[in-house]
Order: sequence, then structure tokens, then C-alpha cells
Amino acid sequence: LQLLVLAVALFKELVAAKNKQLQSLQAAIEKEIQRTGELQVELANMKNEITETEAALIADQQLQAEMETSCSSKEGEWQERLKTRSEELIALHETIKVLNDDDSLDLFKKALPSASLLQVKASKAELRERAVAKLSKLPRNRPAIDLLMLALSGKQVDFSKVVKMVDDMITLLKQEQVDDDAKKEYC
Repeated sequence: LQLLVLAVALFKELVAAKNKQLQSLQAAIEKEIQRTGELQVELANMKNEITETEAALIADQQLQAEMETSCSSKEGEWQERLKTRSEELIALHETIKVLNDDDSLDLFKKALPSASLLQVKASKAELRERAVAKLSKLPRNRPAIDLLMLALSGKQVDFSKVVKMVDDMITLLKQEQVDDDAKKEYC
């Protein structure tokens, strides 16, 4: 009987140890399952990041290709512009050389005995009188012509302030249009 009691006690200890071991192993399994789930979530996130990164890479490669074609065309345009400029400079140099030549000077002196190439300065009053004379020949059925005639014939009339205000208004309206376009694109 003592042996039986001892065997039962030993069996109970063994069952308790195995239950403890079972709980420990179940906790380890739950921990591994949780870790596996976290790793699967992390893997899914990484796959999403990879697809986003691949999409960004494709967009960047397209942009690079567009930039390369744009740069090559701009380089061609620049080379053409440089060629045209150099040709213009050569033509100007040759023209100056021809004009500075003694033969050209003699030719000019023969062709133009007087200084007829000089610009004659006209005063404001003379210009005003010419404008009034030309405007007076036009029919008087348009108010704009009458306004111009009045402005030109008057001695103290100065529309520079009005013109400046109109110019400022145009500048302001252009800026507002740009702002409206930018807001429209934003929206």
C-alpha cells in the first residue's frame, strides 16, 4: 500500500510537471503564433511598400526618359541657336568691315553729297500740330477722335496719370487672373 501511495504521489507530481510543461509549451506556441501573425502583417506592409516603390520607380524612369528626350531636343535647339548667332556675328563683322572700308566711304560721299541721313529733331509742339492736322481730316462721327483732338489741342492737358492708372489696372487684372487660374488648378 505504501508503494501504491508512493506511486500515486509520484504520478500526481509527474502529471503536475507535465501540465506545467504543457502550459509552458502552449504559451510558447501562442507566442510563436502571435509572432507569425505580426511577421505576416509586416510582410504584407513590405509588399505594399514594394509595389508603391516600384510604381514610383516606374514614374521616375518615365520622367527620366522624358527629361532625356527634352534635354536632347533642347540641346539641338541650343546648338542651332549658337550656329545662327555665330553666323549673325560673322555677317555683322563683314558688314562693319565693308562699311569701314575706304571704298565704301568714297561711295557714300558720291551718293550723298549732303548730310541727308541725319535725323531732324521735332519738338512736341510740331508733332502735336501734325497729329491735329491728320486727325482733323478724319470724319467727326467718332467720340474717340474728338477726345484725341481735345487732348492734343489743349495746352495743359496731361493724360499720363490716367494712362498710368489704366496700366496699373491692367497689371492688377492680369495678376488676379493668374491667381484665379492657380486657385482653379488647386481646386
